Amino acid sequence: MKMQLYSKTTAGKWAGILTLIFIALMIIKLSALAMLIRLPLPTPFLAIIGVIGFLLGIISVVKNKDRSILTLLAILIGLLIIIWTAAEIVFPH
Repeated sequence: MKMQLYSKTTAGKWAGILTLIFIALMIIKLSALAMLIRLPLPTPFLAIIGVIGFLLGIISVVKNKDRSILTLLAILIGLLIIIWTAAEIVFPH
């Protein structure tokens, strides 16, 4: 089976788009570029964007058997966000 870069399904496309938006905004927010570009979005809001991409990726994989790279990346990034958030709640610093 040949893996595609992007999905053919609507849920898979949205999962990939939201994940790429999350990655781009986090790079801007955490880099030196943040001094020039002030994002009015708090980090928890960006995490919600990533989790929505995760949920759409799960829907696309379960419902449509989607196996595109961006959909699987959306699931991976969403899992990292959920694990990070759970670790912050369980082990506060």
